[in-house]
Amino acid sequence: MSKENKNPLIEDARETPEWINKKYFESLLRKCKDDPSIEVLSVQVKYALPKGENYASVIYRAQIVHRRKDQPTKTCSYIIKGISETPLAKQKLGEYDVHRKEMDVYQLVIPEFRRLMKSVGDRSELYPNPLCVDRTNDVIILNDVTKKGYMMVDRTQGLDATHTKMSLKAMAKLHASSVKLAEIYPTIFDRYTTGMWTRKTDAFHGFFQSTYDALAEEIYTWDPEWHYYAHKLRNLRSHFMEQSLRVFDNECEGDLRVFVHGDLWINNLMFKYDANGHPSDVLLLDFQFCCYASPAIDLFYFFFSSTKDEIRQNSFDEYMQYYHCHLVDYAKRLNCTTRLPTLHQFQRQLLRKMFYAMYSSIVALPIHMNQEPDADFDALMAGDERARQFKKAIMTNKKYHKIIKGLLPTFDRKGLLDKLD
Repeated sequence: MSKENKNPLIEDARETPEWINKKYFESLLRKCKDDPSIEVLSVQVKYALPKGENYASVIYRAQIVHRRKDQPTKTCSYIIKGISETPLAKQKLGEYDVHRKEMDVYQLVIPEFRRLMKSVGDRSELYPNPLCVDRTNDVIILNDVTKKGYMMVDRTQGLDATHTKMSLKAMAKLHASSVKLAEIYPTIFDRYTTGMWTRKTDAFHGFFQSTYDALAEEIYTWDPEWHYYAHKLRNLRSHFMEQSLRVFDNECEGDLRVFVHGDLWINNLMFKYDANGHPSDVLLLDFQFCCYASPAIDLFYFFFSSTKDEIRQNSFDEYMQYYHCHLVDYAKRLNCTTRLPTLHQFQRQLLRKMFYAMYSSIVALPIHMNQEPDADFDALMAGDERARQFKKAIMTNKKYHKIIKGLLPTFDRKGLLDKLD
């Protein structure tokens, strides 16, 4: 698999905040390292990712040169993650309360996950280690894991079998840990009720619907044999929102519920490689849309948005069995008392939530594959002509056409292009 190691100092014309400076980091490091002798000599701040790689956050990389008393000068690197800065982003993301939620996860939940896995002898990293959560400035300061060899992979290529299985195993570890944590602290996930789709706000609904509509319009420009699917999408339009929302409803009391990442796709994973270039470890990033719900949300979203197409088109049941096997294994190691579904029961639970494969393929995937240089939050969420043209452009991607032409007949045979009840 081709690997994409993001340049730690991307050339970017956007200005960085003036408050991220020597004074700020000197105070921060003295407090976090419990060492008043720390002196920061220089701070270099750049955007960590170019436009189009992250929509809901603004992410900086800061290289810090500092020294302690009677010790040599040292250079370290940190990632500073804040909320997107445009008025539209602040308004819509504020309705989801994404940044407060992620800060809570890093402070309250991830430390518990780490403790649980260490208790059974698993010391894999799995989550980035925060230096601190700075609620005054609304940022999360994370250790820069690229210095440990972790890197992103090319989001336009999709994950091969090895990367996919490693990701599903990490997902099983996350979900099993949450089952155990809910047994110990029954109310710990009560605050995580707002996923990507939610009945609490319609802030993203226009984006979901307009992207859905853009695909139907694009299919009408294809050969007439494909117009059948465009007609199907047009007829389903009035039900698309409700059927997607139902995926996040916990309507079956006996179904498995876990701490769902909520936005688990290729750009929210970082991999480490051994000397032979084989992936040896994975990190899960970005907990802004997490919620307590069905694991199907993570599974459908990840599988249909982030795998290589031959896996996506042909191997769903195989990989769901792989995930289930590791979920059960980790639950046993953690001594969970919750009765997990058998594989057959689990497949039935997935089937009830399978409409999320539609959303993941029709709305999320073309955006994830986007190669338009001017992509940003406003291009996704605004209702203006620029946003309309952006969605029209991403639907013209020939590589995406090949994928969706393979999926539409499958979705149709499963009844997902019709009203579900």
